[in-house]
Amino acid sequence: MFQKIVREDDFVLFQKQTEKYFNAGSYSTNLDIIKSLYKSLQKQYRCEYVYKNNLVLKLIKEHSLKTTLILNELKVGASKADLVMLNGAVRVFEIKTELDDFSKLSKQLNDYQKFADGVSIVTDVKNAEKLKIEYPDTNIGIIVLDAKNKLQTIKEADSNTSLFDFDTIFKILRKQEYLDLVADNFGFIPDVPNTQIFRACYELLASKDIVDFQKQVLNKLKERKLLKPDYLKSSNTPKELKHICNSLDFNEHEYHKLYNFLATNIVCTNRI
Repeated sequence: MFQKIVREDDFVLFQKQTEKYFNAGSYSTNLDIIKSLYKSLQKQYRCEYVYKNNLVLKLIKEHSLKTTLILNELKVGASKADLVMLNGAVRVFEIKTELDDFSKLSKQLNDYQKFADGVSIVTDVKNAEKLKIEYPDTNIGIIVLDAKNKLQTIKEADSNTSLFDFDTIFKILRKQEYLDLVADNFGFIPDVPNTQIFRACYELLASKDIVDFQKQVLNKLKERKLLKPDYLKSSNTPKELKHICNSLDFNEHEYHKLYNFLATNIVCTNRI
């Protein structure tokens, strides 16, 4: 919805939903509506967005966005990691809310450990107690979003280097990224037909030490840096929308379009 608002000037869904669920005329601005909705979610329906947003708030408060990148829904093996933090290490956060099914969790964690230095489950207090029993002597960390919507680490994530898997790590890379790594390591790019370039690069990089290769991939992924980290950290960007802005990676013009939207009341404006 926010992509449509900012990039397509399409307010139809926002207007439709706010008219359906809110007395929009009682709010001065769209930001007031969003703040009210987010407050309700935190109290009554702690969906994945609430967890992700609280986690992003914590990470950008504790880490410099000049050296840290937070990726949303990164494909790792056969799974998609909810949030991945890249700085001096790879940290994966798998979110399991009180509304979620835990049946795929074990497979997801196995995939993430093939790439990440540390893997943590972020969940509610009740499920955290069960997970402490299920993962007592493992490398898996556990983070709790408590009743006050504060994050607390109750079990630290430990190193996974012994579980790293070349195939999993290599396939995270985009084509230009693995071409860059081949050139950096071997001084050339294989002179083969385009249909064979993936396999040729795969075989060359497979000769590298796995821990060193993982670090190279980490540094290459960090080059997917945010366009405007200062805007993400800015108080002008409401805390309720930090995760959305990080994921959509707005440019300067788009941030200003967002701010203009938040400062108005689109329902009232459209009626006028």
